[in-house]
Amino acid sequence: MKTKIFLDIDTERTQPIQIGKPEEFNKATTPEEAKEMINIDIACVCEALCTLIHMADQSKYGDKEQLIKASIEHLNNMLAPK
Repeated sequence: MKTKIFLDIDTERTQPIQIGKPEEFNKATTPEEAKEMINIDIACVCEALCTLIHMADQSKYGDKEQLIKASIEHLNNMLAPK
């Protein structure tokens, strides 16, 4: 399944992160398609994070292992049941 997703991040906005799809992009029409689409989108966002971590490591802006650890901790803190 082809996907397109955009992330608009503005830390000075009330809602800093906005996620969406281009208007011309075909929307899911069934719950099964929606589930597949969101799983693919999550995988793509994770791949983008991995690319960013790799770029930071290669450019010596950060240590890959520390960035991975910080990312995992951030995910756990944000998504842990409260």
